[in-house]
Amino acid sequence: MSKTNKPLLAYHVGEGSEGEQVIVFATSSAAGRRKGGNELDLMFEEVEFCRRAPWADQYAGQPFIPAKAYHDAGWWLDCDHCGTQLYDDAEDDDGNPLQIVYDGRHAYCDSGCKAMREQEVARYNAAGQAFKGKVMAARPDLTFTDWRIGWPHITQFAKFTFPGGKYGGSVRDQEGDGNLSWYIAQGDQAAWDSYESVRASTAQQGEGEKP
Repeated sequence: MSKTNKPLLAYHVGEGSEGEQVIVFATSSAAGRRKGGNELDLMFEEVEFCRRAPWADQYAGQPFIPAKAYHDAGWWLDCDHCGTQLYDDAEDDDGNPLQIVYDGRHAYCDSGCKAMREQEVARYNAAGQAFKGKVMAARPDLTFTDWRIGWPHITQFAKFTFPGGKYGGSVRDQEGDGNLSWYIAQGDQAAWDSYESVRASTAQQGEGEKP
């Protein structure tokens, strides 16, 4: 007899009314408790509650639960730009209802906060592309295997390999000032020194052959 696949159901898991809480999808309460505990970095027995959240069942298998759905279910959220706590009936300092803007999984106090976050993301992405261009121009001889650039990375970072290397190295813009910092794995230092020596010698030969 084939085993019937159980549907994924939504569970509200938390470490108490004042602690962190999450919505997870699982086939049973026990599985939901375990999964929620993992997300909250709690042991199974440290999870204080795990209860059904039928309102979220429709989002099983989706990339995220929309921010508006959380508000409709009575949750509060943080503005994704300024961090202000947003309740569905939140008000500004003058007592006027906030013009909350929902954008997928995120919520903002108003269109101004959303615009500022979009500008911030654009700056980070531009910095990431500038970093990549500078790195590639500086060392076109290296093979770059992993780029961690643009939003939300504060430090622009890339990994690379080189002929003769076993572990490779990395380069980053630590301070966001455009200065590149290069690092080689300790186990590859001798191979790197040899590679750089050959590379420098080849470059000198090339210079000598110019008319």
